[in-house]
Amino acid sequence: MSFFDLQLKPDYDSESDDILHQFYIPVLSRAKKYYRLSGFFSSSALAVAARGIAAFIGNNGNMKLIVGARLQRSDIEAIREGKENPEKVLSEMMLRDLNEIEDEIIRDHVRALGWLIAKGHLDIKIAIVTDNYGQLLDYDTALRKGIFHQKVGIFEDEDGNLISFSGSVNESATAWEDNIEEFKVFRSWIHGELEHLASDNRKFEKYWNGQTKRLKIHDVPTAVREKLIEIAPDDIRRLKIEHFGERPTLRSYQENATAAWLHNSFRGILEMATGTGKTLTALVCLEKAFETKEKIVAVISSPFIHLSEQWIRESEKLGIHSDKLVADSSRNRWRDKLVDSILDVENGVSERLIILTTHNTLSSADFISIIKDSKKRVPDLRFLLIIDEVHGIGAPERRNGLIDEYDYRLGLSATPKRWFDFEGTDKIFSYFGDVVFRFSLKDAIDAGYLTPYIYIPHFTFLTTEEMARYETETRKISRTYYRSKDEVEKDEIFTLLCIKRQKIIRNATNKLVVFEKILDSLDGIKYCLVYCSPLQIETVQGILNRKNIIQHKFTEVEGTKREDRFGGLSERDFLIKQFSEGIYHALVSMKCLDEGVDVPPARIAIMLDNSGNPREYIQRRGRVLRKFPGKRHAVIHDIIVEPVLRPTISQELGDIERKIIAKELERYRDFARSAQNASECLKIMEDIEAMYGI
Repeated sequence: MSFFDLQLKPDYDSESDDILHQFYIPVLSRAKKYYRLSGFFSSSALAVAARGIAAFIGNNGNMKLIVGARLQRSDIEAIREGKENPEKVLSEMMLRDLNEIEDEIIRDHVRALGWLIAKGHLDIKIAIVTDNYGQLLDYDTALRKGIFHQKVGIFEDEDGNLISFSGSVNESATAWEDNIEEFKVFRSWIHGELEHLASDNRKFEKYWNGQTKRLKIHDVPTAVREKLIEIAPDDIRRLKIEHFGERPTLRSYQENATAAWLHNSFRGILEMATGTGKTLTALVCLEKAFETKEKIVAVISSPFIHLSEQWIRESEKLGIHSDKLVADSSRNRWRDKLVDSILDVENGVSERLIILTTHNTLSSADFISIIKDSKKRVPDLRFLLIIDEVHGIGAPERRNGLIDEYDYRLGLSATPKRWFDFEGTDKIFSYFGDVVFRFSLKDAIDAGYLTPYIYIPHFTFLTTEEMARYETETRKISRTYYRSKDEVEKDEIFTLLCIKRQKIIRNATNKLVVFEKILDSLDGIKYCLVYCSPLQIETVQGILNRKNIIQHKFTEVEGTKREDRFGGLSERDFLIKQFSEGIYHALVSMKCLDEGVDVPPARIAIMLDNSGNPREYIQRRGRVLRKFPGKRHAVIHDIIVEPVLRPTISQELGDIERKIIAKELERYRDFARSAQNASECLKIMEDIEAMYGI
């Protein structure tokens, strides 16, 4: 994770900025090193230094902290007269402050620093201020002269990029929330800022190494170190610090899913409906694997790289502490970083590692080679592979990524079987094992975890021209279909027929007529998703505009990179935010809302472009079934093109068409039987089947 993705301001002021969420947490969530010059010692000063530290802890980051000693005049005199040594005086002063912490927020942040010390991730040094002649100064004198009141912080990410901030703050306040902070920010990749950053870096190194005339640097006293370790929690998640709020609680079915995978020797597929928390369940499985104390490298592969951020956020909510690396072909030097990160685990530098990647990168020759070489080098190193939307890994070009070196395997999907791809499906199940746990859409709705929905089918027909084109295509292929004696070949031809038919009906002209009628029937449109084909999207947007429905397209063109013009969000995240706030009444999409994009407020779906592929239609349905305040039910409008069957059609074409209709009615049946109006919808389907002799 690189600093490049962050949209940082050149300066911050706590009077007008949310420094914690706009600066500390975003930067620390990507930092591997954090060097902090933190003013004079107090428990509240330590708490300020620990702002945003939870994300940093999740990265297994390393921190160096310098704090000034708050010595009183009596302390100085005792040291000068030889009655006390500096370490004893420092110990008494610091321990007294630590023992008197009353504020719960301050106490938990100080305990977090103690946890870092216990884990070997934090070194603290104490600076005693002197005058020009080397004589120790008491706190009041040093404060009055403005010595050691400058604050500097330096961050470094996994790529070696640096960020520094410098300014003055009031860290002696009794309540750390009352502190007024203002500071400048400098970045190593911005040419005009490099000189300032280098100055901050030199200043810290000079202090850390005791190369200043006005400061004497001491290691933190042993007694204080031991005290901090003593108050550190066994489990960092118990602390109330940012990102380590209340740990998400597993629902009973998620606990059952986790147990099923564990009892199946850490292998298997979880078939769970969209919106039922597959990610959280999988991360608890990962957490259980980490608890085995084996050396484990976890690889989490998703269809798209932006989904890796969701996995990172969820892991932080759980408080899973591990080095994390996004290794994808879109990242610079990802191969070198991948090798180095795995070597850190092999050599004991890191206790555990989570690698986030995409299906395409996972199956690349370079990624495979790195995993194989690591396993060969250290046979007892365990690799855990988690595949999000596991059906996608069964594609021919991706199956190479399913190598034997992954000891533990977990597949996730609402629809693990691939549509019309028996070979790919067999590969998935032979590699991961059987489905060890199922939680269907109906289960989730009945249990109250998903929103109930009403299913409204709308039937239309092809135009005369479209029907003629469809019959011509069908005749070309049907001859080959009936000549073939090979059942496998017949299946392939039948699949081709379905695809050919789909290409024509997906853009059927009459669908747009039905679409307008649906819009006219609705009493005010809000939180609506419209699925259409690439050829339909401009027309659909035009219809919505004419009806004064505020809309925006949501396609692969809308960016995933954070930009200032979107308030530090990516364009996609900005659109979802605007949609959630009701500013956009509708989002018009082709496929980008199929997988991994959460839009909980959505409660109406209009499907002009539908599919018999379960993966697509189940994902699309799932987008409007997420729970959301005030959302009592969802409504799905499905525009269906009726069969082409006519009296003049040949027996052969009629038989093929009936087979295709029967296949497509499987989607209708799936939508209907889980709907609130199931009996009504299923009666319509029975009438259609009777009409066409299916």
